[in-house]
Amino acid sequence: MQFKGISACPGKASGLVCIINHTDQFAHCTEENIVLLNQVKPNAALAKKVKAILAVHGGVTSHAAIVARENNKPAIVGLSEEILWKIKNGDMVEVDAEKGIVRKID
Repeated sequence: MQFKGISACPGKASGLVCIINHTDQFAHCTEENIVLLNQVKPNAALAKKVKAILAVHGGVTSHAAIVARENNKPAIVGLSEEILWKIKNGDMVEVDAEKGIVRKID
């Protein structure tokens, strides 16, 4: 299963998904996570902590994209909301931000 979005910062990463719906959930993410943002703006501390940033909304000039580039983290933005229905917390994913592709690893 794969999802396509807009490459916001090139790079590749794999890890466990940490879905963020509210800023108070930032503490739930670790260095092993790839964060999936649902209408939440990341901060620099979160970006430094995680392997990669995925965002359902936004484009290359969005806050998530800018924070990712500032911290040199692979990032894909503008993903379909379908990803929120098919990817759950703790799922393993592979991010190819050069191509704008997220793959769920079964």
